Amino acid sequence: MGNIQVVTWANVLTSARLALVGPLVWAVLYGRFSLGLGLFLLGVATDILDGWVARRERPTIAGQLLDPLADKVFYFSLSVAFHCIGRLPLLAVLLFLIPQLGIGIGTVVLWRKKEELRARWAGKAAAALTALASGLLFLTPVGVWVYWAAVAAQFWAGVYYLVQQARRRTPEEAGPGIPASRPR
Repeated sequence: MGNIQVVTWANVLTSARLALVGPLVWAVLYGRFSLGLGLFLLGVATDILDGWVARRERPTIAGQLLDPLADKVFYFSLSVAFHCIGRLPLLAVLLFLIPQLGIGIGTVVLWRKKEELRARWAGKAAAALTALASGLLFLTPVGVWVYWAAVAAQFWAGVYYLVQQARRRTPEEAGPGIPASRPR
């Protein structure tokens, strides 16, 4: 599940991403898109790097909770800022929030059950599309169309995680005489 250590290089990088949220939102709200894009790219770099470092250091319990929280705060705050300047409709921001809350709650539930928390390909694909859409919004208002695709991908990833969790059964959970999974 992870060790209890809190201060690791991966967690420092994740905390740095959280610290970028305020300046990033300020840059968007005040039309400093070049600065905002630079801060955004720095945030994306910390996200990529913290995952790489965590796999080498051994993930911590704090990191397993902090990293997804940092991602959600980073992208949702950025989405709200883009809405405030008219680059994103409110509906897009609210629809983006729904799967984020669902996945966030699911992460906490799994953590409390002491189950393994790890990103899967559907979540990584949705995150990559969200990063692309967010980056494009700095460059052009037309990035809103990619953002809508990212919202759809976030919903799809949320459903994927739910299905994966529902299918996860051990022989003990399946009960006597009932196979945990069917051979195909």
